[in-house]
Amino acid sequence: MTTPHIITNNLSFHIDQTSVQFDNANLSFESAKYGIVGNNGCGKTTFLKLLTGELMPDNGAILRSGSLLYLPQSHESFDQQATVGDILSVSTILKALNNITNGSTDLNDFDLVANHWDIDERIHYAFVQFNLEQINLKQPFHQLSGGQKTKILLAKTMIFTTDFILLDEPTNNLDSASRKLFYQFVNTSKSGLIIVSHDRQLLNLCDKIIEISSQGFSVYGGNYDFYAHQKQIEKNALQQAIQSNKEKLLKAKHTVQTRMEHHQQNESHGRKEKKKQIQAKGRYNKIEINSKKGQSQSTNRRIRLQASKQLGQLDTALSNALEKVDRQEPFNIDLSTTNVPQGKTVLHLENIYFSYDHYHSLIENFSLHMIGPERVALIGPNGSGKSTLINLIRGLLQPQSGTINVGIKQVAYLDQTASFLNQRQSLVDNFLVHNPNATLFNAYSALAQFKFRNKDAEKLVGQLSGGEKMRGSLAISLMSSPAPQLVILDEPTNYLDLSAISAIEEALQYYQGAMILISHDQQFVKNIGITKTVSVAFEADNA
Repeated sequence: MTTPHIITNNLSFHIDQTSVQFDNANLSFESAKYGIVGNNGCGKTTFLKLLTGELMPDNGAILRSGSLLYLPQSHESFDQQATVGDILSVSTILKALNNITNGSTDLNDFDLVANHWDIDERIHYAFVQFNLEQINLKQPFHQLSGGQKTKILLAKTMIFTTDFILLDEPTNNLDSASRKLFYQFVNTSKSGLIIVSHDRQLLNLCDKIIEISSQGFSVYGGNYDFYAHQKQIEKNALQQAIQSNKEKLLKAKHTVQTRMEHHQQNESHGRKEKKKQIQAKGRYNKIEINSKKGQSQSTNRRIRLQASKQLGQLDTALSNALEKVDRQEPFNIDLSTTNVPQGKTVLHLENIYFSYDHYHSLIENFSLHMIGPERVALIGPNGSGKSTLINLIRGLLQPQSGTINVGIKQVAYLDQTASFLNQRQSLVDNFLVHNPNATLFNAYSALAQFKFRNKDAEKLVGQLSGGEKMRGSLAISLMSSPAPQLVILDEPTNYLDLSAISAIEEALQYYQGAMILISHDQQFVKNIGITKTVSVAFEADNA
């Protein structure tokens, strides 16, 4: 029996005017767990679609053996009329099973049921695992929340045994509890898993990491931590190569200059000696003089040619090294104006009660006291009231009872899409709109500290990547005057790639104020220095 596999043989695929440029990719997938990483726009989703056969390569071939299930990131492509049962591919099986139960002897019904006689039990088990018991199989799929849609698709992986499961950002809309369930599934799955993700906790469950970059496909034989360690080693080696090539180039230029000067000095000395000889002999030999001059010019040309060749080789080596290195310069941000003194009351919530309909409480007897530059993470399942709590703190909603005191004047709020930015305006214009007293120089200076220099600061927000938008929104919010001493971040990493997440983590190290974070990304929570976690577990809607 053939072992299930997916093999790409000299795979080439290009999308004009994009970063999706695959050339002669040779990869092999078996019953293991593979994490696919790379900057947004590099072609990760495109690669999955090539593996499934949804897209055809320009050149090369993809060999597939075994069954395959693809769970896309976007839910927009599904039929708007499809029910939950249709999406799970169980509707026809259940209908046939019901027919047989009612006495049908139609062979088509038996063919449809095949070996799925326990389909009801498997559906029930999967729904219990993902807390989906309240979902009806006949319910329209498009009516579900983003989190529920994702969990339905993940439940499908538990219902059917499949050789390969391809998943595109499967944990994006999952809360912490649902993520843990999915991690358990990944750990125990016997299927080959090919997972596009920026979830570092998930990537650490993988056997191999495949990076897609401008250099092509690079395979790393370990989990995310192994990959990150190897990338650092590669980066250090490239930095050393760059420094070495710079030094060699400088030394070579100095050597060439010295040789030319030495030759010119010898030539000058020779001319003087020859002049003395001519004066001594009392005659002028024009042929001899021209011969010496020709020899000198020939030597000059030879030195220049040798120098040009040597410098060209060194320059090429330097350019190649610079091309490979990820030139992420460190941030240099001054956020001293965001400083919150130790002991200052930033936020005080006491016995908050809130209900949307005055009959069913969403938040009840909730208290929170933030002092000084605390960094607090609000933890709880989707639909548990975290966003409502944030809106109460921001003053967009009022509690039915209890008190809310905000002890600082300026609060900044950033959601996962940086929605406060005007998509049709540049970053500079957005900065000036939100900081009406700022000068044009102030705007460029602030954005430059967040690595938006000159022309980059003039890009329209709508043309920026998700990571650039988030970085730009941080620049506009944190560099405001007056500066915010409390920043609220609502799922800031949901749609960012790994390099963008790292950039946000680094930028937030400079912030000196208090912070409230909503995030299910445990690695991000750890990396930005959260000092306290607060459980928010009211009436969850299981989204």
